[in-house]
Amino acid sequence: DEMVYRFTGEQGIARTKIAYVSEVKGARELFVMDYDGHGRRQVTADGFLNLMPRWSPDRRFLFFTSYRTRTTQDLVALELSSGKREVLVSAESLNITPAVSPDGTALAYATSLDGNAEIYRLDLVTKSRERLTFHAGGDLSPTWSPSGHELAFTSDRSGRPQVYVMGSDGSNARRITFQGEYNGAPTWSPRGDWIAHVCRVPEGYKICVTSPDGRERRQITTGPGIDDSPSWSPDGRHLVFSSSIDGRSAIYMINADGDKRSRERLTSGEQYSSTPAWSPA
Repeated sequence: DEMVYRFTGEQGIARTKIAYVSEVKGARELFVMDYDGHGRRQVTADGFLNLMPRWSPDRRFLFFTSYRTRTTQDLVALELSSGKREVLVSAESLNITPAVSPDGTALAYATSLDGNAEIYRLDLVTKSRERLTFHAGGDLSPTWSPSGHELAFTSDRSGRPQVYVMGSDGSNARRITFQGEYNGAPTWSPRGDWIAHVCRVPEGYKICVTSPDGRERRQITTGPGIDDSPSWSPDGRHLVFSSSIDGRSAIYMINADGDKRSRERLTSGEQYSSTPAWSPA
């Protein structure tokens, strides 16, 4: 990391972590590992479903969806050092895809509290909530821009799931993906120049990147299997994602330029693993 910083002026990734979901005796539990796949550590042991982990900017907390029943989910903050939990959202509805603002003061998430999925913003200090989307289509999977001024999200308001961008207050929503019938699960690059997302192409579900203005698009992954849940390294040079290219879903890393030779599997064995989230530096 010190050498990377000296020669590039950017923070390295050698001390970063990746949170992800893995199967344990039929349940889905949260794990944390080093960026290279070593140092694997289980951080939940609930025996049911814990999904979609996201890091706080200071790396102290993981925010995730925890299923209390098969139809009811809580949004939870887990302090990694102590194991202490705080339930942030508890409602008789779908509560999924949490995303923490860059300054750590707000949580964007999707909930079906109003019927179909809409995006809300939760103030993590005052615990006040604000509804950001108002549409008959389903809106979910918010991701913050590095500045915190905008959110990208998935919506089927055009008939098929596509990626949209709006202000962090819900204003000025506009569609940025137009190629293909499915684009979803967006995640904004730390540099702000690209939004990675799942794209459906002739060979299946792969990882693509689209510029925030929608003018540029590149396909990053190729080959068999389903690629899903992209997440950026904090330096913006790599992507981690889940893929079934070898059969069961596992966690992989690839350079952000899509170089096939850089693709590397991080989790081993037959254990199901999915929805990775790369920590801040």
